[in-house]
Amino acid sequence: MTESREGIDYAVRVSARARRVTLRIAPPEGLVVVVPRDFSRGKIPSIIEERRTWIEKTLARVLPDKNAGPDVPLPERCFLPALQTCLDLEEKDFLTRLRSIAQERLVPWVWSLSRDAGLNPASISIRNQRTIWGSCNAQGRISLNQKLLFLKPHLVRYVILHELCHLEYRNHSALFWSFLEQVDPACKAHRKEIRSAQWSVPPWAY
Repeated sequence: MTESREGIDYAVRVSARARRVTLRIAPPEGLVVVVPRDFSRGKIPSIIEERRTWIEKTLARVLPDKNAGPDVPLPERCFLPALQTCLDLEEKDFLTRLRSIAQERLVPWVWSLSRDAGLNPASISIRNQRTIWGSCNAQGRISLNQKLLFLKPHLVRYVILHELCHLEYRNHSALFWSFLEQVDPACKAHRKEIRSAQWSVPPWAY
């Protein structure tokens, strides 16, 4: 549910794991206020006011186009930077088509990079996760987000290599980052760039 505080729209998300209130800017909602389960919502407006300057600056930076919201009509075609090709949005169930394209193109990409890195995932799947680009579980199964198709090729490669490196290191320790840097020497720059990459994904893709 979207609420508003003097020109700032925000969504409230209750988290059983949250110990304090956190603010984050994430598509497609924009500003999301994450609160503990027993937190009083009546306190949220004052928190919004305290962080108003940061919120407005961040929203202006990541959402320069005020007309880029979910009410904008669906375009006829959409460019997929990862593949340097276009998706026809006039066909029915285009999200299913998006997943099919990701399955056809991203999965072979993972296998290719895994061979180069000498890493062997148990399986590779494509999903439409809301907040993460990919994951690797304890069984070595890698899952990638179909929205990666909206990212530039070098960022897709970074995400794939990141998850492949979790086959060797299950955490984000110094050893993990050192290992990732061996297969992606520019990983530090890519890591920084991908922090705002979610804004490349159009609202209809959620």
